[in-house]
Amino acid sequence: MSVNCFRCGAAVPEGARFCASCGTQATDPHEATVLLETEDPEALLNRVRMVLAGEYDVERELARGGMGVIFKATEVGLRRSVALKVLPPELGFSVKAAERFKREARMVAELDHPNIIPVYRIGQLGGIFFIAMKFIEGRSLGLLLDTQGALPVPVALQVLRGATRALAYAHDRHIVHRDIKGANILIDRDGRVMVSDFGVALRSSDVNLTADGTVIGTPPFMSPEQCSGKRAGPQSDQYSLGIVGFQLLTGSVPFQADTIAGMMHHHFFTPVPDVRQARDDVPDVLAEALNRVLQKDPAARFGTTRDMLAALEAIPFSEADRRDSERVLSQLVQGGSIAKMATRPLSPLPDLLTAPLTPAKARKLKPALWAGVVVTGVLLLGFGVARLASRGNNATAGLAPSPAPPAAQANGPPESARADSIRATPKLRAASPVTGKLRLLTSPPGAEILIDGRHVGVGSVFDLPLAAGPRQLEVRAPGYGTFDTTVVVEVGGTLSLGRITLRGHEPQP
Repeated sequence: MSVNCFRCGAAVPEGARFCASCGTQATDPHEATVLLETEDPEALLNRVRMVLAGEYDVERELARGGMGVIFKATEVGLRRSVALKVLPPELGFSVKAAERFKREARMVAELDHPNIIPVYRIGQLGGIFFIAMKFIEGRSLGLLLDTQGALPVPVALQVLRGATRALAYAHDRHIVHRDIKGANILIDRDGRVMVSDFGVALRSSDVNLTADGTVIGTPPFMSPEQCSGKRAGPQSDQYSLGIVGFQLLTGSVPFQADTIAGMMHHHFFTPVPDVRQARDDVPDVLAEALNRVLQKDPAARFGTTRDMLAALEAIPFSEADRRDSERVLSQLVQGGSIAKMATRPLSPLPDLLTAPLTPAKARKLKPALWAGVVVTGVLLLGFGVARLASRGNNATAGLAPSPAPPAAQANGPPESARADSIRATPKLRAASPVTGKLRLLTSPPGAEILIDGRHVGVGSVFDLPLAAGPRQLEVRAPGYGTFDTTVVVEVGGTLSLGRITLRGHEPQP
C-alpha cells in the first residue's frame, strides 16, 4: 500500500509514524496528517493514457486533489493543451462521488469569466469521469508567496481585485467556491489572475450532496462558519479571500497552530490582526476592507461580494499601477524576484490552553483534564482540501467579533475554595427573548452540549442565541466526567468559553 503525507505530499512508508520529509505525525487520526491510499502514480498515468487514447494524449500528472487527479494532456482533435481532472475508482469512486463530480463539472462549465479557468468538456470513458479545462502556463499564488513573501500594495490589490471579480461573478450565479486560498488562485505568464478548482464548489440551492456538519475547506483559510460545519455562503468566500489578502500583505496567514483543532480555535475566537501592524504603506481603506471581511460574524462582512469588489475598486489604482502589477506578477511566475518587502512581526497568538475560565456563577465542576480539541475525520489529500467528519449541531452559524477568549479550565479550584462558588441548579426556564450569544468547543468533539437541560449541539456551539441571565451549561459524553456549571449571558454580549475538555472516567478498582 502506498500512502502520502497530507501536509507535504511525500510518500510515507507503511507503518511509519512520521513523514520523513516534513516531520508531521502520520499515524494518529486525530493529527493534521491523514493518509490516502493511492495507486502507483506511473501505473495510474499509464491506465489513464490507455483509457483516454484517441481523445487525449496524456503527458504527465500535475497534482492530486480531494476529488481527483490533474494531468496535463493534449486534445487530439484540436491539438490544444488541456488540464484533465479525472476521478478514477481508486480515488473514492462511488455513485455519490460520481454524482458530485458531474455536478461540479456542469456547474463550473457554466462559468464564463476572464478570471475563472474555463471548462472545455465533461465526459466519461472506461469508468473514468473527466473534466477538460484550459491549461494555464503559470504558477499558483501560493507558490509565489512561499518564494517571495509579502508583495507590494498595488500587486496585492491587483490579485485581490481579480479574485474578487471571479467570486462576485460566481456568487451572482449562486455558486460558492468554499476553498479559496493561494493554491487555487493561478497567475499566468502575462500576470493575469485566475481562480481555479471549484472542486468543492456548492450551488446555494444544492442541499443533497453535502451534509450539514461536514467541514470543507483548507484550515488556515476557512471561515468560522465553515469550521463549525455550517453551510458556506458568499461571505465564507469573502473571509477566505481576506486571509489571502492578509498573506499578500504580510507574507503569512494570520493564524498558525500545531493541529487543525488549534487552527479552528483561532478562527472561532482570535481576532485577525490589522495588517497595518505589519507595515505602514497599506492604505486605510484597504485595511478596513480586509478587517470587514475577516469579521467572525458573516453578517458583519459585505452584504454581497459585489459590494466587496466596489470597495476594492474605490481604492486609487491607476492604469500604470495595473501594468506594473501585471509585469511584477509575470516576472515572479517566470522565476524572477523583486526586492523583499519590509514587514514587522505581529504579536504572538494567545495561548490556547493556559487562560482560566471564570464564569460569574459556578454551579459545580466535575473532574476534567486539559487536552487539545480533537477533530475526528478524514482529510482528503491534495489542494489542501480538508473534509472533517462531524456530527453537526443545531447551533446558529456565524460568530460575532469579540476579544480572544480564555480556554475553559475544567479542573476548577481546590475543594476548599470551591465551596463558596457552588450554587443550586437553576430550574428549566420558559422561552424568553434572545438577548445574548454563546460559543464554545468541546473535547471530545462528540460531546453533547445542553443549556438549561435542553440539547443545543454536539462538539461546538457558535453564537447560539440565548436569553440574558444565568444559564445552566452541561457538557457530557459517554465514558467521560460531566462538566456542569452556571454561566451568565449578558444582554447583547457574546460569551466565549473557549474549549471545554472532559476527562475520561478512571477504571473502578
